[in-house]
Amino acid sequence: MCVWEYDIVSGALSFSREFGPMFGYAESEIPGRIDAWEALVHPEDVGRSRTMMARHFRGDSEALDIEYRVRMKGGGWGWLHTVGRVNSRDARGRAVRMSGTHRDVTGMRQTGERLRLRELAIEAATNAIILVDAQAPDRPIVHVNRAFQAMTGYPTEEVIGRNCRFLQGDDREQPDLVRLRDAITRGAEATVLLRNYRKDGTLFWNSLRVSPVRNEAGTVTHFVGIQTDVTELKTYQLELEHRANYDGLTGLANKNLLTDRLEHASTVAQRSGRRFGLLYLDLDRFKLVNESLGHNNGDSMLKCVAARLKAAVREADTVARLGGDEFAVLLHELDNPAAVSSIAQKILRTLEEPLDIGNQQVFSSASIGICIGPDDGADADTLLKNADAAMYRAKGSGRNQLCFYTEDLNANALDRLRLDADLRHALATEAFELHYQPRVSLTTGAITSVEALIRWRQPGHGLVSPASFIPLAEETGLIVPMGAWVLRTACRQMRVWRDAGLRDLRVAVNLSPRQFRQPDLIRMIAGILDDEGLEAAYLELEITEGVAMHDPVNNQKVLEDLSGRGIALAIDDFGTGYSSLAYLKRFPIDYLKIDQSFVRGLPGDEDDENIVRSIIALAKTLKLTVIAEGVETEAQREFLRRYECDEMQGYLFSKPRPAAELSELLFA
Repeated sequence: MCVWEYDIVSGALSFSREFGPMFGYAESEIPGRIDAWEALVHPEDVGRSRTMMARHFRGDSEALDIEYRVRMKGGGWGWLHTVGRVNSRDARGRAVRMSGTHRDVTGMRQTGERLRLRELAIEAATNAIILVDAQAPDRPIVHVNRAFQAMTGYPTEEVIGRNCRFLQGDDREQPDLVRLRDAITRGAEATVLLRNYRKDGTLFWNSLRVSPVRNEAGTVTHFVGIQTDVTELKTYQLELEHRANYDGLTGLANKNLLTDRLEHASTVAQRSGRRFGLLYLDLDRFKLVNESLGHNNGDSMLKCVAARLKAAVREADTVARLGGDEFAVLLHELDNPAAVSSIAQKILRTLEEPLDIGNQQVFSSASIGICIGPDDGADADTLLKNADAAMYRAKGSGRNQLCFYTEDLNANALDRLRLDADLRHALATEAFELHYQPRVSLTTGAITSVEALIRWRQPGHGLVSPASFIPLAEETGLIVPMGAWVLRTACRQMRVWRDAGLRDLRVAVNLSPRQFRQPDLIRMIAGILDDEGLEAAYLELEITEGVAMHDPVNNQKVLEDLSGRGIALAIDDFGTGYSSLAYLKRFPIDYLKIDQSFVRGLPGDEDDENIVRSIIALAKTLKLTVIAEGVETEAQREFLRRYECDEMQGYLFSKPRPAAELSELLFA
């Protein structure tokens, strides 16, 4: 403790010699004026200190009594308890001098904080905690936390002073009660499992950990019991067993159970000579439904499909969901293997019936691969692999098809594996390149922006079409690092063009569905712009309307964040998805791009003409710039110009070109 004096008129301060060691200051470092003293006080405490001082100066308090933080010499903050009073006033009653004492209460504060945190921890614990007096007769309960009350239904006032045995009611013949009594008698720790009963009489299983609390002399003064209600855990263990074998969404068998039944069917078939069939189904264009109508409606569709599959086969057969939109049907002990084809056809017809999803009708179909066991595989893994390969052949044949497994399908599967490996190698070695296709104004003919398009120059194959590797990249997740590379490379090139004087140009980059769903999308884009030194106004991001309408509420927030940073936004391939105008008008979109499938029929195709005119009119109503993709003829350009389309993009003006080649056009 130290003594201090304060000359209020001059602002001078003095301290007894105990102050310096209190917080580590040398005598020469001790403040001599009030302003220097306040510089040591924590900024959050200065205002409170001044207010209480002023109250005492006015006579509103008998003494100054306050605790606050003061900076310590070595850094950090110590707590000071200051007590003082005015001991001299002038003729007008104004305070002129005061004195008092400082006391370091840092340790007390820390001790109190630790005790407070311990008490909070006990009350906040999810496990029930009981404190029992070990020295009082019948060892009564002296404290329980909130979790105990929630677990047992007993309020605090009904348990304090009672022995814990009331929780077992009349159920006293429990082996672990003997172990518990023995541990308490010996003052030892124990973990037991007991049947306890809540206030309403319901049973719950209680895992109880009991520990003795000893005083400094080693005498047990209390016991602490930690209770865990394991009734739910036991129920959960049964649920886990169910989940290990059944799909949570549809209630169908899952891959684990299907594999077991396939192995059993193979064993039976080898012994009896009777064959079985395996159908591998993948819903056609389910991703489009999921993205346009949302995951909830997508889940509803999967459940409807599951019900139809079960209704289409025998009760003894197994229908399984393998994950996503993939299903399998195991047809046990076929009398005639040729019947598999008719069953598969029946399933296709069943799935073609419209589904009522989200207040609208949705049409579905499937691609089905078929294996006959054990001819097409002696084990479950081989059968599933071969049926999967047959399914991909069916999908590649135009969807809504079925295909039986043949040996040549293995070659196609290996090709996909090789392509995946080559893609990963290309990504690791940055073997991709960007080409840029200009977008031009239909009014002035000036280039307004360029779209960055990824190209892969594969050794021995030349440029590989994006259509052959982008779907696989999206499926495997490689599209995320690939998309980040495209964005960074495009921004870097745009910075070069901007520094060269192209101040009215933007670069447009496509975001794939998987990219757009990244939780760190905003941070990733902002980081790339910062790294490359490119202002957001030079970047445009394109997403399809299917991506935009997937979870539109959250997507609106993402789009608003991007737009708020100055990034231009475009809806690509407009007209091919399921847009909701209610959301479209709320999205901060700058551009609509008419899909080239509608431009291709211009002029002459009445349907395409009507669609394009409608999209242009919609864009004008929403005050959006409208762009036509895939413009290849003068007639198409004239039609678009006549109906006031703003911009065009296509081979009529320029094919996608490497940056160096496009620079010649940009600076011409």
